[in-house]
Amino acid sequence: MTPRLGLKNFLKRSYPLHSAYKLFRDFRQIPKERLTEIESLRAITRVLPNTMLTMPRLFDLYDLVRQINLQGLRGDLVECGVWNGGAVGLMALANFRYPGPVRKLHLFDSFEGLPQPTKADADIYSNYLLQVKADSAKADDRAQLTAIGACVGASQPAVEEFLIKRLGIKKDDLEFHVGWFQDTVPAARETLGEIALLRLDGDWYESTKICISNLYDNVVMGGFVVIDDYGTFEGCRKAIDEFFDTRQIRPDYVHTDSDCVYFRKLQ
Repeated sequence: MTPRLGLKNFLKRSYPLHSAYKLFRDFRQIPKERLTEIESLRAITRVLPNTMLTMPRLFDLYDLVRQINLQGLRGDLVECGVWNGGAVGLMALANFRYPGPVRKLHLFDSFEGLPQPTKADADIYSNYLLQVKADSAKADDRAQLTAIGACVGASQPAVEEFLIKRLGIKKDDLEFHVGWFQDTVPAARETLGEIALLRLDGDWYESTKICISNLYDNVVMGGFVVIDDYGTFEGCRKAIDEFFDTRQIRPDYVHTDSDCVYFRKLQ
């Protein structure tokens, strides 16, 4: 084990030390105009060990929840792709700090990591086939979704414990939708109700497509949609572009960084 890995593993034993380590490591990512936003930074520091998001994405996410609350927009906070719960935890902290309409937090995740990609995920599909030594017909069988060992986060009970015990979120404010998006998202669409902020972090084409096509209409006018991997994965971008082309909608994207975008629903 290298000294760096040894130090990292040691720091992970203490949540405060791990938070401090990640803050020190990523401090240079913080946009200069954000350095005076001490309140946001405090909240971000509390969730750092449980997220892979960059500092600009975390600041923007906190700010979006602040905006919808100050403007009194109705609707819940929904995340598709939870990993260890840091992003949704940050949304909850912003929701606490700037009380608005009563909101529930909906967390959609398999809690097994990512399923297999398809041919629509052109940038990673060939490498995936080589890794699993599968033929394309078998790999594209969406009736047989299986975890491929990528982006495996904490278990659902561990994420729930983090949100409740570490961040102080009430259990009644959380609703977990555990399973593949293809099973959980369509089933929840009718009962979910209005959405003030929808965050999509499903990486692949099919995962993104199922979420945007089922949940976009639930987003209230003036609500926000955050797409974490729009600039990262071809499949994610393809799913989003196809959906809005079909609807003849041209979202006014704001680029948090080269990968993540968000926009306000205005039509």
